[in-house]
Amino acid sequence: MTAFRNGLLDEQPISLTVNGRGLVTVMMLKEMTGEFAAGYLTTEGIVPYAEIESVMQNDAGVSVLTKNPFKVLLPKKSVISGCGGTASYLDPEKLPVLEKSIPVPPEICSLDFRGDIIRAGGFGAKVLKNGKIAASAEDIGQYTALDKVVGRLLMDNIPPEETAILISGKITADLVRKCLHAKISVLASKYPPTSLAYDAAKNGKLTLVY
Repeated sequence: MTAFRNGLLDEQPISLTVNGRGLVTVMMLKEMTGEFAAGYLTTEGIVPYAEIESVMQNDAGVSVLTKNPFKVLLPKKSVISGCGGTASYLDPEKLPVLEKSIPVPPEICSLDFRGDIIRAGGFGAKVLKNGKIAASAEDIGQYTALDKVVGRLLMDNIPPEETAILISGKITADLVRKCLHAKISVLASKYPPTSLAYDAAKNGKLTLVY
């Protein structure tokens, strides 16, 4: 599978269903869709990975079954931008607060993003655990790249709370919100965060590195 078609990034609508019910359609690259599903459900605080029974990829997207299909009843939500989602008001004081944190890896901001997707204007995310890259992903949107690396960690049985993440773009409040739901305590970028991201991270006891 390639991320390009006719020399351009191959943006496609990918649908995520949970227990047969449509949850979200995201514009993204059709790579690591299983990882995206697992990561998205975690970073949005919808379904803990431990409650997922199976993740199945198909032509239209990805389908998830939970261990208790009657517990999760979710409305459909459409993401109309490759860089994020529908607009919503975010109150930093109502987000999760982390109970544990890890030391900031000293080498985290020295990592580079050099893939073809990055050179074409896409975004990337890299995960560090014990000084080594545990997962990486690139996509047309920063949020989907983050979801994909979190999903990769979960599928590899690596607790996200034991890792630090470096993103290629600016840290926004929505990225902080996603990391708080995934219990990730260190989020880094080579760009300064937005003011709302700073407030959300401070309230959630998440360490921002920039």
